[in-house]
Amino acid sequence: MIKIETADFIKSAAKREQYPALKVREFAFFGRSNAGKSSLINMLVNRKSLVKTGSRPGMTRLINFFLINKSFCLADLPGYGYAQRSAAEQAAFDLMLAEYAQFREELKTVFFLIDMRRLPGEVERQSVEYFENLGIEVVIVGTKADKLGANEARNVLKKWSAFFNRSADLIPATSATKKNGRDVILRMIAERV
Repeated sequence: MIKIETADFIKSAAKREQYPALKVREFAFFGRSNAGKSSLINMLVNRKSLVKTGSRPGMTRLINFFLINKSFCLADLPGYGYAQRSAAEQAAFDLMLAEYAQFREELKTVFFLIDMRRLPGEVERQSVEYFENLGIEVVIVGTKADKLGANEARNVLKKWSAFFNRSADLIPATSATKKNGRDVILRMIAERV
């Protein structure tokens, strides 16, 4: 497993010409606005506030790049499903994500975070298909597992396994507050770096 030695914020970007030229393997974190992306990244790198967490969902408006151990990059993507975006903001948001997914050569894996208290729907299925059609691996990650009992969490993963047509063993259940799933995700990253 990876031992996190350094974790540095590099920059925020909205357009391709603003992306950092890091030339290292990149892992993006994507999900609904309140899925806990920022908290999960902070938990992974063992920092309280490397990634800013907002009191309201939808705070992340740009793609934020973090260089870890000077050997790989984590990208915190803005969340989807945020109701307070105007139509113009939503169109710009969609364009920013599409441009990133299509043109960021360093991006090989997306960790797709879903709150374990929610049922995934058509938006989630289409998002997975979109990334996979671009040749990007998608790892489904359950967040906020501490809000469920052990049996309930197992049942959720079983349903997700059928919905996304993948083994439940390949869907880590995480909790940023309890640090559950940290080793599993870091091992997945280590295997791909």
